Amino acid sequence: MNEKVIIAIVLLFTVAISGCIGSPVDNINLIMPKISEDIVSGNDNYNEAVNFVNSRNYDAADQKIKKSTASFTEAQNKLLSIDSIPQLNDTIYVQYIELIKQELSFKLNATMDLQLAIQYFKAGNNETANEFVTKANSKMSQGVSIQKQRQALVVNYPDKFQ
Repeated sequence: MNEKVIIAIVLLFTVAISGCIGSPVDNINLIMPKISEDIVSGNDNYNEAVNFVNSRNYDAADQKIKKSTASFTEAQNKLLSIDSIPQLNDTIYVQYIELIKQELSFKLNATMDLQLAIQYFKAGNNETANEFVTKANSKMSQGVSIQKQRQALVVNYPDKFQ
């Protein structure tokens, strides 16, 4: 019985040293590209929704803003899996994750405001719709500002973000 325990410990130790067991940073590096893809998709759909609103094609705008919301929500859900990774002591990664959280918060709020604006435009209430468009633009601008901070972090620490 003791031999089996010793063999198991030696095997576990060997696997850990060989790198087969991922570190918290390895796990983050696997998830981050997927989060980035969702954010890009959310941005693209948001911009298309804005273009449709500007051309008064509210049904198409509504479809695009729903896709944008879904993409940002998916990124946020993936981000939650990073929160569950213990022992993340790297301040650059922690800062990066915090920036993504802030960015997604602003962008999700912007999509909600634009979705409300679309509904008001459909109902013919242009004044209220324009108020929500203004709110959406402001929140998206804040999200883009945070996105730029996040991108600067990647540029300044290229060895951490591959």
